[in-house]
Amino acid sequence: MDFIGTILEFFKCVGPPIRQYVRRHRKLSEIMRNLERALQELNSKKEDIKATMKAECELGNKQPSNEVNDWLKNVERINNEAQSIEKEVKKGKYFSRACLGKDAEEKIQEVKEYHRKGCSFTSLVIDAPPTRGLMLPTTTLVGEKTEKIVEIIWEDLMGDKAPKIGVWGMGGIGKTTIMKVIYNKLQKESNKFNVVIWVTVSQPLDLNKLQNDIAIELNQNLPANENTERRARMLLRMLEAKKRFVLILDDMWEAFGLEEIGIPEPSEENGCKLVVTTRSVGICRSMGCKEVRVQPLSNEEALNLFLDKVGSRTLQIPTLNKKMMNSVVEECAGLPLAIVTIAGCMRGVDEIHEWRNVLNELRGRLRSRNGVNADVLGRLEFSYHRLKDEKLQQCFLYCALYPEDFAIPKDELIDHWIAEGFIEEVKDVQAKYDRGHTILNRLVNCCLLESVKDGSCVKMHDLIRDMALRITSKSPLFTVKAGLRLLKFPGEQEWEENLSRVSLMRNDIEEIPSNMSPHCEILSTLLLQHNLYLQRIPECFFVHMHGLKVLNLSHTSIEVLPNSVSDLTNLRSLLLQDCLSLTRVPSVAKLLALQYLDLEGTWIEEVPKGMEMLENLSHLYLYLPPLKKFPAGILPRLRNLYKLKLSFGNEALRETVEEAASLSDGLDSFEGYFSKLKDFNIYVKSTDGRGSKNYCLLLLAYHVPPFVMADLEVGKSVRLFACKICEREEPIVLPEDVQYLEMFAVNDVASLNDVLPREQGLVNIGQFSHDLKVLWFDYCGNLKNLFSLRLLPALQNLEVLQVYKCFLIEEIVAVEDEETEKELATNTIINTVTLPRLKKLYFSKLPEFKSFCSNNGVLVCNSLQEIEVYNCPKLKRLSLSLPLLDNGQPSSPAALKVIKTEKELWESLEWDQANAKDVLNPYCKFVGF
Repeated sequence: MDFIGTILEFFKCVGPPIRQYVRRHRKLSEIMRNLERALQELNSKKEDIKATMKAECELGNKQPSNEVNDWLKNVERINNEAQSIEKEVKKGKYFSRACLGKDAEEKIQEVKEYHRKGCSFTSLVIDAPPTRGLMLPTTTLVGEKTEKIVEIIWEDLMGDKAPKIGVWGMGGIGKTTIMKVIYNKLQKESNKFNVVIWVTVSQPLDLNKLQNDIAIELNQNLPANENTERRARMLLRMLEAKKRFVLILDDMWEAFGLEEIGIPEPSEENGCKLVVTTRSVGICRSMGCKEVRVQPLSNEEALNLFLDKVGSRTLQIPTLNKKMMNSVVEECAGLPLAIVTIAGCMRGVDEIHEWRNVLNELRGRLRSRNGVNADVLGRLEFSYHRLKDEKLQQCFLYCALYPEDFAIPKDELIDHWIAEGFIEEVKDVQAKYDRGHTILNRLVNCCLLESVKDGSCVKMHDLIRDMALRITSKSPLFTVKAGLRLLKFPGEQEWEENLSRVSLMRNDIEEIPSNMSPHCEILSTLLLQHNLYLQRIPECFFVHMHGLKVLNLSHTSIEVLPNSVSDLTNLRSLLLQDCLSLTRVPSVAKLLALQYLDLEGTWIEEVPKGMEMLENLSHLYLYLPPLKKFPAGILPRLRNLYKLKLSFGNEALRETVEEAASLSDGLDSFEGYFSKLKDFNIYVKSTDGRGSKNYCLLLLAYHVPPFVMADLEVGKSVRLFACKICEREEPIVLPEDVQYLEMFAVNDVASLNDVLPREQGLVNIGQFSHDLKVLWFDYCGNLKNLFSLRLLPALQNLEVLQVYKCFLIEEIVAVEDEETEKELATNTIINTVTLPRLKKLYFSKLPEFKSFCSNNGVLVCNSLQEIEVYNCPKLKRLSLSLPLLDNGQPSSPAALKVIKTEKELWESLEWDQANAKDVLNPYCKFVGF
């Protein structure tokens, strides 16, 4: 009996496992279907979580929580492990079925557990680290009073009692400078706020523009076609998502309700702050701000600032005593802007007689003014009169034609100066530009202008502009109503006979009265650009404007240019860029003085009659999408061309293309638009492979909108758009000195090698540019690799390499010949790709991209500054060879600034050098999920 009991106990122990074994063996297919259904539910939850998380991160200053990131990684792991089980099942091994069934059932339980966990998340995102903006350029603060004000504002920002702060004081007293210092300090020192926003408001108040400017500072956009109220709600959500922010509104002239814009009311509870700068204490009170008044500098502080700006050498002038200098400084009334401006004028003056004369002039100007603002303008006007040179003064006053706080492009300004005749002492065009930049530098050094946007533009302080407009309200007489959102054109009574310049740019004017014909015979400049709704100009409008030299109608909707323009014989600059509705321009045969003619982006089908007469043209811009051909015989007559932009048309004449090529040596820049490969090659061959000093050659099979063409590279560029370039009869011929090469939707190229001449089957690099700096490939559907190892010696100057949405590309560098490939395979030579000047790598949306170089090659580029890699799922090795320290450990390239990629991709990369990943981790900025 004991024996039978033992047997029964044995079967109790082994029976269930056997039954489970048999069940799993028999029902493996059903178990796998259950696993598939569970995975579908889990992956649906994953996609929901990723979509919600992405939306929350894009809306505000958020990032995924570590818990959610870990969950997503584990879901990815579970999917991979489930795929492995499925692969084993498909092999159909009979004796493995039960074990696989067991693995699948355990995986089902894990899937369900992670699904429950995904459903239980209360929050997917956390606050991201505070956003840091770019520093604002500013000057050093002067004076104890000013430093005390900075301390007060800082304490209010760091404290809870003053959610809104109004910094007020007279113009030129330093309000903006103080706030720039605080803005920069917030960027460097404070983690109290998630974002710090700076917006210049200026006048007139434009609610839509203010909303746009705030959204741009948040890296967001507001829809232009929505009304202000709806946009306010959208902006409100953007700002509320940031939670703690500082919004600085500089140069406010008018109070408004924060709710109108979409700005959350700052409070102790939400921790947000609003700071406004204004000349009016009334605005501070209307906005409910704590008032912080900026006072003038003390005499001692003013003198120190003056000495700092006028130069220490002034103190060494024997005849100049401190009393005289103090007297000049006292006339500045403690205003930093006046002190700096007048000191700039006096720099280098070492005659005591001139200093005494300056003091008398300054006192005389102030006695003739009434009121606080008039006093300030009087002090600033002194600086204008100290320029002495009339041409220099005219150049300065011309800047006032632009809207308040407008960044004026330097080259555009100089072009207008040249056309006005302000720069006539030199004849060569380049010399005129050099003279123009010298004038701008002088005006900047005199503090009458400030350099902005990396030095490409200049700007007038609003008080300096007020001073210029004060001068031009008398002589010379200007009418300036720029950027005021005018709907109605000024009446004929406002067009006085002695008007010399008129600016109505950047308004919303829709029409000019049909019978208007102002008698303005000495009017030399008329600026009407960016009146987008202006469609018609009366035929009689220009009849009494024979002195006109500059006429700018760009970015308007005019359909026809009046015939009266043909009689403006003194006209030197006719600008009609992007008048997209313009279909006709009258004869220009009488416009013999014309130097600038810009018809780019208009819709005229034929070049204007009389073009061959314009022998003084230095700038001709004729990118005309509908143009069929440019007539032969015109270009040789235009011997003074300096810049030329020309579309040859679908029916281009070989003679015209050759004529354009013959001008290349004398041009500073040339942009050529070719519709056919044949014409492109004729041009390149006719220039012996080398073009103008700067050129951009475009081969495009269809019209590219103006906004796409606006970013044309300066230098020596070739851009190929949706065209065939590897025709068997005539492949493309590239210039031998090209520096920038872009291919967009070029689908008959598998490699850059395809476009190069060959000898005995191999690429002839002797005929390829060794000056290439930028290589850019977008949407090239058949691209498999960029270039071969044989081409490498020609790419030693390459600085930027960008590949985007080339769906078949597998590698960047390929081995072209079998002999080299065999040597690489047997490791008899080292596969090293050296690009010593490469600064930026950008790879994005390349589904087949696997490696930089085949056969485990490595990339050596010690000048690398930026790496960006996105959506490259098959990439396993970055193939980057890092420089070594003395101890043999890798170090980052000395110039490296940032690596932008997806965290998941970064974590999956394999590295040839030990510790390489740890060395590069500090440079990583992760994007996406």
